[in-house]
Amino acid sequence: MRKQRYAWIFAAALFAAGAATAGEDGSGRRHHGPPPIDRILEKHADALGLDDATLAQVREIAARAHTEDAPFHEELRAERETLHALLRQDAPDLDAVMKQADAVGAAETALHKRRLETLLAVRAVLTPEQRQGLVKIFEEKRKRMFGDGPPPPPE
Repeated sequence: MRKQRYAWIFAAALFAAGAATAGEDGSGRRHHGPPPIDRILEKHADALGLDDATLAQVREIAARAHTEDAPFHEELRAERETLHALLRQDAPDLDAVMKQADAVGAAETALHKRRLETLLAVRAVLTPEQRQGLVKIFEEKRKRMFGDGPPPPPE
């Protein structure tokens, strides 16, 4: 009984997290995660000193990633749908739910790794100064979103 209660708490948290981060990315599918790197760089092109040739390379990397990432997005969508179907049952089997939660996690990890590959490919076409400027932009955005973070632990 206790395991089943934890399964419901986990499922509710998973659902809430998915609902909270869902948004449209213009492709008709839900977008989870950060905005695409090409949009970030285009928005800050002047501040970073990006020329047209570099932006063209970034756009090509992003377009290729969008195409190559499609199966990963589909796999994640399918795994989440399977989990939701299990949770809609009157008495979901705890082991089946936990196994499916692992499948969702694996699909999320695979997609996250693809995003990291794209980020690293884009970073490779930037100069050290441009990469440093990009890090600064991310740090400023993180501070705006989350503040300075939690206070340090007591001594």
